[in-house]
Amino acid sequence: MASATTLLLFCGLVCLVVAQVPTVTIAPGVEMPVVGLGSCCETYNVTDWIALGNRHIDTSPDYGSQPAVGAAIRASGIPRSEFFVTSKLNVENCSADVTAAVKQMVLEPLGLDYVDLLLLHHPGRWATDTQPRPRCFNLSDANIRGTYYTCRIETMQSFVKLQQQGFMRAFGVSNWEIRDLEQLYNVTGIIPSVNQIEFHPYWHTDDVIDYCEQHGITVEGYAPLANTEFGLLQNPALAPIAAAHNVSAAQVVLRWDMQKGAAIVIPRSQVAAHMEQNVDIFDFKLTPAEFASLDNFTQQKVYHTNCQPWC
Repeated sequence: MASATTLLLFCGLVCLVVAQVPTVTIAPGVEMPVVGLGSCCETYNVTDWIALGNRHIDTSPDYGSQPAVGAAIRASGIPRSEFFVTSKLNVENCSADVTAAVKQMVLEPLGLDYVDLLLLHHPGRWATDTQPRPRCFNLSDANIRGTYYTCRIETMQSFVKLQQQGFMRAFGVSNWEIRDLEQLYNVTGIIPSVNQIEFHPYWHTDDVIDYCEQHGITVEGYAPLANTEFGLLQNPALAPIAAAHNVSAAQVVLRWDMQKGAAIVIPRSQVAAHMEQNVDIFDFKLTPAEFASLDNFTQQKVYHTNCQPWC
């Protein structure tokens, strides 16, 4: 991981200090900033995020944010190549022509020619792997309704081809468990570049984190500050740690996320001051005792309270 530096941007008499976000290599020649802006659930502000000097944005057809993300990138006047854009495709939306699905559901709403990272949003329901899905086809025969299994496997094989054709620079998965990753590798030999999973002190799947690290899969944490209603940032254990480092509770949690194994985090925010804090997390580290304090939180609160429909 590259080290963080600070860049001074001068606008007239105003000096804006912008923290430079380190990057991590997720695929040959593909560097991904380790902090991005999550754009789910209407709690995001792409324009301010870009104005603060940040370039990594996470979106999805499910979030309804792709048009706003694309518009903000174009309005910025900054070359497309300076941005890192992640989007996703749901397994249910895959068809016999994955290329058409990527164009219609991702690239056209964004108004972009390519994305830097495309994720298969979830593996589907293992409990119904043998049942046909209404919009999911066996890609080998467009007339045959496919199962989650066939869509999961054959869509990832299509992602390899789409990467070679320039529709994406890298591809990965989201919400995948060890069984999903092992099945994909055993059947196809494919190792995704990234596995984006829910990741915060109230919910961390240590076995998945360890598996990804052992197999060269970069772990990306979504909801790294947990949902607001979980009250994570109000946990009294955070206050003395934040005070010791002269940072906010949110910065303490994001620092824990990264020390725990999330190479990349994508917190959501609409507030410019919070965005600045979210990227200013590289000049301090939690002590072993501080890290253990968060690692031992007994609360178990997950955004997807019932993961079975997806996992």
